[in-house]
Amino acid sequence: MKIFLLALLLAPASALAQPSQGQQIALHGNNNGALPCAACHGVQGQGTPSIGAPRLAGLPAATIESYLKQFASGAGGNATMQNIAEALSPSETASVADYFAGLKAP
Repeated sequence: MKIFLLALLLAPASALAQPSQGQQIALHGNNNGALPCAACHGVQGQGTPSIGAPRLAGLPAATIESYLKQFASGAGGNATMQNIAEALSPSETASVADYFAGLKAP
C-alpha cells in the first residue's frame, strides 16, 4: 500500500520532467521536416527582430495556431514558415501553440 501511494505522489513529478511535444518541436523540430522554432524565434520565444521573427512567448495559443494554419495553406508568411507549418500535424500545431502561449512574454 505504501509503495502504491508513493508511486501516486511521484507520478506527477516525473510527468513534469518530460518535455511536452510542443517544447520538443520548438527546440528540436520534428521528424517530418519542421525546423526548430527556436532557430529564429529564440529559445524562450522572445523573437529575433533583426530577421523579422516575431515574439511568440505569451501570445494566445489560438493566435499562433491560426498563423501556422495560414502559413501551411500558403496564405502569408514566407517560404520557410510555409515549409515548417506544412510539416506539422494538426496536433503538433496545437502543441507548439500551447507551448509558446505558456511562456512568459519578455
